[in-house]
Amino acid sequence: MFKYSKIALGLATCFALTGCLEVEDDGNKEISNQLNEQNQLLQSQVDLLQEQQDNAKAPAAIRGTVVSVSEGVSAADAQVSIFWDNAWSDAVAVTEDGSFNFTGLPAGRNIIVKVSSESDVFMTRYFKVRTGGSVANGVHTTDLFELEVSEGYTKEISILDSETNQPIKNLTIWADDVFGLQNRNWNRNTYDRKAEINYSSKATFNEEKGVYEIQVAKDLPANIYYKSDLNGDGNDNYVPESTNYLANNGEIMLADASAIESMDVMYLVAANHHEFTIALTVLDEEGNTLEVKRVYAEGNDFGEKYASFNEETKQYDLEAHFVGSLEIVIPGFEKDELVYGSENIHISYDLALSAFEVYSNYRNSSVELSNNTLNLVVKLQTEELSETTVRTITTVEAKDTVDNDVQLYLNVPVEVNTDNVKAVAVNHVVESKDGWTTLQTVETDVEHDVKLDLDNTRITVAPKKEVVANHRYRVSIGEVTNTISGKNEQLNFYGEYSLPAANAVFDINELTADNFNYHTNGTLIVKKNSAGEDSWAWDYDGHVTFILPKNLHLVEKFSYSVVKYTKNNTETTADANNMREVINGDYHDYSTAYLAKIAQNENHHGEVRGGSAQENGYRARIWNNYDLRMNDNKTGSKNTVTINYSYQLKGSEDVITGTLELPIQ
Repeated sequence: MFKYSKIALGLATCFALTGCLEVEDDGNKEISNQLNEQNQLLQSQVDLLQEQQDNAKAPAAIRGTVVSVSEGVSAADAQVSIFWDNAWSDAVAVTEDGSFNFTGLPAGRNIIVKVSSESDVFMTRYFKVRTGGSVANGVHTTDLFELEVSEGYTKEISILDSETNQPIKNLTIWADDVFGLQNRNWNRNTYDRKAEINYSSKATFNEEKGVYEIQVAKDLPANIYYKSDLNGDGNDNYVPESTNYLANNGEIMLADASAIESMDVMYLVAANHHEFTIALTVLDEEGNTLEVKRVYAEGNDFGEKYASFNEETKQYDLEAHFVGSLEIVIPGFEKDELVYGSENIHISYDLALSAFEVYSNYRNSSVELSNNTLNLVVKLQTEELSETTVRTITTVEAKDTVDNDVQLYLNVPVEVNTDNVKAVAVNHVVESKDGWTTLQTVETDVEHDVKLDLDNTRITVAPKKEVVANHRYRVSIGEVTNTISGKNEQLNFYGEYSLPAANAVFDINELTADNFNYHTNGTLIVKKNSAGEDSWAWDYDGHVTFILPKNLHLVEKFSYSVVKYTKNNTETTADANNMREVINGDYHDYSTAYLAKIAQNENHHGEVRGGSAQENGYRARIWNNYDLRMNDNKTGSKNTVTINYSYQLKGSEDVITGTLELPIQ
């Protein structure tokens, strides 16, 4: 982001109102050019400021529907208000169908939506939302779809010290019930954190009963967390009895949402902080002290990360301060033509022995502190460097049809005979003959360069031009020469990649509805099979399938719901609650097939799918979640389905929503 001084901002504002510096042609071309350049720079700053101001004022809107998920509890008296610019709006009552909308909001702004009941029949709920749009795109409405609310109740939880069996007071306990719509990556140090602190349900301690009481949603349970820093020193005073618990920045999960109803008693253990000095001696296989590249600690909560080498004692010193257990790590390294393997030392406290349990070199030992120092020794195993065989440490994969280099990082330097490196484009094409359609695999060699660098420990296979492959791009490397040992070895690398088109875009308007009835607009798609026999397909009401847009690899999240459908000119409104999540990060709910235009009496097998009106090729598809069977849309007989959609592209915070009416093909 640009930063301007007050003078620059003042000048920019002044020039925005009065114009730029006037330039007179006094014969001094150099001064004139400099002033013109300054004018252009100032104008660009004015334009940027104006754009930022316009974006702040850009019209945005949100809409949604409040729905109760509790049986017998109505959301009819729901009220909705929003928090932005450090103030709450007036509460707005929902309409008869539970819907609401707010207009005139700033674009690209984090806001909080509050849903409450005037009669308190359901629990007040808060939602984190971000408006979309910018001045360039005009008004943008973000559809929040259904905002679910639930009946609430008071949950009592007894939290006891596992040693004394007495209640633990002064814990900070809250429910993670401020729901993030659109799952944004909010800044947890500002707005998101503020929402959790101010609006999450919090527990209070009932002195008379000796229990914590917290309001929870009966049918929308949320995880419950606690902070146990009772004295404000930044250290946890109590942790769960089980060592298998979730903790982050001092926040510890007390109960999973699914276990809240049945959880009445929770035992916590007083955290035992261990603080002492570690003096580590490292030996080689002959028993000689050894200097290594580094020694570091994992889980040293409040102590040092890296140990320092003490020249006098020939030991590695580290200040330890941790809760629970500690791991000391010595990474592997090379020295004097020997390879030293890595070593991990696990340290935990044994209450029964009042000593530390140390595991290293495949054995356990009990070690006690001496002058608050834990003296440890570890022996490293070695092997000759020349015996190290070639292996791949990591790879960088081909990304698209243009950014298609494949890189291998190896553990030792090598030489490569280019004849042992293959790059192949694998395409699938339809072949129809004598009434049979099959998917044939066509492999084409891809011209490529092979490059060695990083002291011959990195191999790059780089195609000389764009790779066209509708199925896979394959790179294989066979035999290489290990230059350390001088031996020829099989690397046996084999990588296959799906290559999306470079500069691809996701277009929601490519989404179509197809009934796979071998017709489109009531007309046969293919009249004869490959044997010359007439197709006997009729225009029947096939099961409607949604053919998804191409380039789904660009999409982070995508969902839709059926709003209504028109079947043979009769319109029907769909049930309200039929939203379907198609993509959410790594999760996806669709299948891929090769759609081929073939006759119904054509035999086919494998990935080939007939009946669709789409062009030949691989497409992602999903059954409609409303179980619709419909005829083609054609003149005089309207057959369409209308959906609401919501999607978010990878790397973007904008959630795009809208409505499509899709004719049945």
